[in-house]
Amino acid sequence: MWILKGDNSLKIKVLPEDFVVKEKLKIEIKPSGKYKIYLLAKRHWNTVDALRFISKENKIPLEKIGCAGRKDRHALTFQYISVPREYTINFNKENVKVEFIGYSDDFVSPLILEGNFFEITMRKLKNKDEKILQRLNEVQQFGFPNYFDDQRFGSTQSEDEFIGEKIVKKHYNGALKLYFTTIHPEDKKEEKERKKKISELWGDFEKILPLCKTKVERDIIKTLLKGNSRHYLIRALNLIPKEEMSIFLSAYQSYIWNRTLSSILPYYADLLKPVKGKIMEYLIYTTLSKKSLNELKNLQIPTVSSKIPYVSDIVNNAILEILNERGVKTSDFDTKKIKSWYFKSFLRPAIIFPEKLEVSSFEEDDFYEGYYKLRIKFYLPAGSFATMLIKSLTITNI
Repeated sequence: MWILKGDNSLKIKVLPEDFVVKEKLKIEIKPSGKYKIYLLAKRHWNTVDALRFISKENKIPLEKIGCAGRKDRHALTFQYISVPREYTINFNKENVKVEFIGYSDDFVSPLILEGNFFEITMRKLKNKDEKILQRLNEVQQFGFPNYFDDQRFGSTQSEDEFIGEKIVKKHYNGALKLYFTTIHPEDKKEEKERKKKISELWGDFEKILPLCKTKVERDIIKTLLKGNSRHYLIRALNLIPKEEMSIFLSAYQSYIWNRTLSSILPYYADLLKPVKGKIMEYLIYTTLSKKSLNELKNLQIPTVSSKIPYVSDIVNNAILEILNERGVKTSDFDTKKIKSWYFKSFLRPAIIFPEKLEVSSFEEDDFYEGYYKLRIKFYLPAGSFATMLIKSLTITNI
């Protein structure tokens, strides 16, 4: 459940059905093809865990299962997955259903994800406040800042604890320590205590080895037992699964991108209100001048890598200033020593607009007595966060 404070302390994701996500893919379904396409419907499960169980139960290598993106566990989500045609998925558990759709000559990947349809219920509204309807109109007209939202930073607990940044700075020992000891909100008491103990013992790998829970952890510690030179540290980092490493690096890229957007928005908007996030504040506007709107609609900001495409002095200077503040140079992003380490720069729109927006009437909240709820439906292109739209609605009195 998420609580978002504004003029009304509204709540979302109270129930999985309050946050419905349906993928839109650019894929042709055929009666025959190289891949089988399935629709995965789930609640209370994140995508990675669901795919791991599907892989295990059907004896399909996890890397053979294609998907377009990770979907939240606190939602009712519908997404497509694929397997080579020689495999068959049979998996229908409580809260996870898989339905065969047909065949395709293409496999499911982020490259064919066009966007997502959302249906979101906002609850615990104190009254039938017209301000939130006004904000919906403003968001439809002026868009909202296209920040990467908190979900992207699940592997990070503060601005100083990016595994990706440690690796970029070649602080390999620090990166490995964070990998073992970062405490996540969903960690149970026993797991938190285990990680705290490993943090206290870090460097004494003989004592840490019995505390390891997974094969990957054990293999990393056994490698570190051979020595603490850069050679062994890099070998240990290379044992982190590629998917996990990708998450760490994406989180750091996303953070630098967010900081860049926050740095340049004051050039275009006079009034910006901070909305608290997990590790940083998001600056959000309500309206824009015609000139600023036209400029921001066409502005794309690159993610950081060793080769950042030039956009404008304002954007590129902002990126370099942020990297300098962090003690990082663009050349630091260029290395081949870590096999799964690859930063690629891509352009991302500075602001985004919801499409096909529909708004319900206020209704009595059937979960919180004496309050109201409001449902909205809309579509966002791939890579944009619906929760950022909700955050943008909370600034009703800037």
